[in-house]
Amino acid sequence: MTETTEERISVHEKSRGETINVYIGEYAGRKYLHIREWYLDKDQEEKPTKKGVAIPVEKVDALRDAIDKLLPVQKKK
Repeated sequence: MTETTEERISVHEKSRGETINVYIGEYAGRKYLHIREWYLDKDQEEKPTKKGVAIPVEKVDALRDAIDKLLPVQKKK
């Protein structure tokens, strides 16, 4: 039961050789939205780290609602 990356949505450069990837993946028959840190190994292959979250896709609307509430607060700063 290994994870398979289905669709990479976004990649953000973090630091040299590290990125934050947002993608949809499947594990144990369920789809998840992953927001996860990746790194380049010694062979220059991208590998995921344990740093990140995997949110079941059916919970993404709740995450969107939380972000929508956060954005007005962030703009006031």
